Amino acid sequence: MKNVILFDGGMGQELVHRNNSTNDPLWSARVLMDNYSLVEDLHKEYIASGSKIIVTNSYSVTPQRLKRFNLEKDFEKLQKLSVKAAKNAVQANQNRHVKIAGCIPPLEGSYLKHTSLSELEIKNTVEEIGKFQQNDVDFFICETMSSIKEATNSVEGLKKFNKNIIVSFCVMEGNGHKLISGESLREACQEVVKKNIHGLTISCSQIEDIYLSIPILKTFNLPFGAFPNKFKSVSPLKLGMSVDTLSKREDINISVFTNHVKKWIEMGMTIVGGCCEISPKYILNLYENLIDNNYKITNSFKEV
Repeated sequence: MKNVILFDGGMGQELVHRNNSTNDPLWSARVLMDNYSLVEDLHKEYIASGSKIIVTNSYSVTPQRLKRFNLEKDFEKLQKLSVKAAKNAVQANQNRHVKIAGCIPPLEGSYLKHTSLSELEIKNTVEEIGKFQQNDVDFFICETMSSIKEATNSVEGLKKFNKNIIVSFCVMEGNGHKLISGESLREACQEVVKKNIHGLTISCSQIEDIYLSIPILKTFNLPFGAFPNKFKSVSPLKLGMSVDTLSKREDINISVFTNHVKKWIEMGMTIVGGCCEISPKYILNLYENLIDNNYKITNSFKEV
């Protein structure tokens, strides 16, 4: 029997669909502000679908993003709401033994080749996010990191909390060997592994590119995995735009998603889940398929 860690799927996109708040630059933070119950309910749905780890809905809750709308005063409140939603969902399903990952996002926006923030600003902002999450999350995940600078300084900002850290890189479309920044994925992994992280993943990237990333991730002797999206391309997205404006792939249905993830597991992956447009139905089908094939679903990095 092989052990596999099963995360949830996409939060932001699914919440926007359910809230009918399309093309809103505040994205998932808007739902947290205006329709909090949807966030908690979606966490519960992922747990019911078999997820053993859920991620806080704080991806778009950064001072840099909120400042564009004069909402930086709500930073702490929204961070705490995101943690509350995840915590309440877990407590409502205590028998399922689910852990919470604190989301550390790219601070300005997704898929940026270069960040305008200094190393110190990244570290200080991430430390502030960590401060609001630390008491209620089991570990941190640095999501959709598009450059080495973004990833290494995010990890540095979390060091004082003495919690496990997973780093999740976003790779270039058509080239799973490189980050969005154009930097080498191998070099990026080398840099964050020096900082004693606990896992490596690829997030919000296309399925085909993830296959190219796997041989690189495997070489670092850490638990590794992926959270694919279902976008045709992220290239049309500009800073301040909402990802729900991107075109969706129709060729990646539930069974296709599950079959790809199973192939990745056969290639050595032990961390799986989804990102944008991967809904609870996708996670449920994957969970049931893994159980039927005698996999053990766990939330422990020591067991994989």
